[in-house]
Amino acid sequence: MEDERKLKVYKVAKELFERFGFKKTTVDEIAAKAGISKRTLYELFGSKEKILSELVLHEGRLVAKMARQRLKKIDDPLKKLEEFTQIGMNYFKTNPFLAKVLGDEAGLYAPFLRDEIRIIEDGIESFFYEILCEGTEKGIFRPMDERASANCIFILFRSFTYGHTLKPNKAWVQFIRNAILPY
Repeated sequence: MEDERKLKVYKVAKELFERFGFKKTTVDEIAAKAGISKRTLYELFGSKEKILSELVLHEGRLVAKMARQRLKKIDDPLKKLEEFTQIGMNYFKTNPFLAKVLGDEAGLYAPFLRDEIRIIEDGIESFFYEILCEGTEKGIFRPMDERASANCIFILFRSFTYGHTLKPNKAWVQFIRNAILPY
């Protein structure tokens, strides 16, 4: 189990980063609001950048765990795919911090979050890949290159959820259904 102090810092840092932005939030503010000393904060994390890095990975683990729990209750791969896309859309709508970090169009986080963003996005794409493999294996989906298809679905997912490049809607999910289901 994660250190309770770290969990408190994640909560506080997320709130402050959402409200004031990463650059304007100080380590002093995070420590004070988390109820720990600045020294303890530095012992736990080492830097504000490390707080952000660990926070992003923590958020990614939370949503992945929640998605796995919800998806394991569903047997139909098509329903899993639809549920996972809904989980993603709802999560990013209600958690604008992570959506902002992952959809970092201005490159504010890129200098110190390249690996973390890649890890989270690879995880999202892996969900799609696993669902597509299951659906193809069960004969529910047409034969396909699951890896390439998962990548294409992930690109659409990113664009319609946290990428902010396209207006949010559910038409893309229907497009995917039409692409993967047999004629």
